[in-house]
Amino acid sequence: MALETRSIPLTEALQRAIDTRASLGLFENTECLRLFYGPGESKHPSLQHIAVDLFCNQLWVTQWTKVSDQFLKDFKGAIADIKLPRDLKIKGATLMDRAKVASDENSAPFFGNPSSSKFTCTEFGAKYHIQMLNTKHPGLFLDHAPLRLWLLKTQTNKRVLNLFSYTGSLSVAAGLGGASKVTTLDLSKATIEWAQDNWRLNELAEDKSDFIYGDAFEWLPKFSKRGDQYETIISDPPSFSRSKGGTFSTQKDLVKLHSMLFSILAPGGILITSINSENISEVAFMKEIEAGAKKAKAQFRVLKRVDLPESFPTFDPSLKDRYLKGFYLLRV
Repeated sequence: MALETRSIPLTEALQRAIDTRASLGLFENTECLRLFYGPGESKHPSLQHIAVDLFCNQLWVTQWTKVSDQFLKDFKGAIADIKLPRDLKIKGATLMDRAKVASDENSAPFFGNPSSSKFTCTEFGAKYHIQMLNTKHPGLFLDHAPLRLWLLKTQTNKRVLNLFSYTGSLSVAAGLGGASKVTTLDLSKATIEWAQDNWRLNELAEDKSDFIYGDAFEWLPKFSKRGDQYETIISDPPSFSRSKGGTFSTQKDLVKLHSMLFSILAPGGILITSINSENISEVAFMKEIEAGAKKAKAQFRVLKRVDLPESFPTFDPSLKDRYLKGFYLLRV
């Protein structure tokens, strides 16, 4: 994708990013797409801290570093002038300010009339409930679109475990991909209920699902003790979480986590494991995985990396996994 400099007007920078995505066919088969990714698409001193995501006819704008009020005003005007494929008209936009460290603030209206309640968008034929206001995330992680597409194509008769599931989009993709049973587990009761709603939204059979509100580190030993085995396990933990049973951190608990995961991964099964962290390199992450497998007396080979979609471009291909890093691992 073309890279922008600070000399290019805001509207032109945004439109060029959108037109490039259209030329690559990225608007086909989805209503959910990152329209602009500042860290890998602009050297403008403020634009590089902004991302713009499309959900149906609404925009989710994220800023990671505080920008000036004047820039936000100019940016709002630039968005109003962009043209989207299929003559799509933007109903409204929300702004998520992630520049405020440890802030409890949720998304706020940015312009227009963003929906105040959940609405439905489609991606690769699957349906998902999206929320724009009074939330910290709309409910669908766009960086995992390639994984959802893979699940849709590969899960026939597979037993699937989706840990740290958030709103269950990966569970839905596995279910639509023909999984015989999908177990969905998350520490948040609200997101487990959201995941159940997404499952029902896609008219998937209730007897092919199991939704668990709980701590993965309490449930993984239970799965192992009762002899559960899964052909596909998905693990994408938060960098840090706290539960009644203690805390989890990708800085100190990855070996323990992967030992538990390999203990319930069926021979010939696939573990998709990823983390979102700039503080752990891909090499260091693999060492933790290898230590966990050794502890579980399991062997594996790497099928492929978890890569970002084309709508998440980067200036330097070697930094493509700057924050999202992971692997598809086959147990042998």
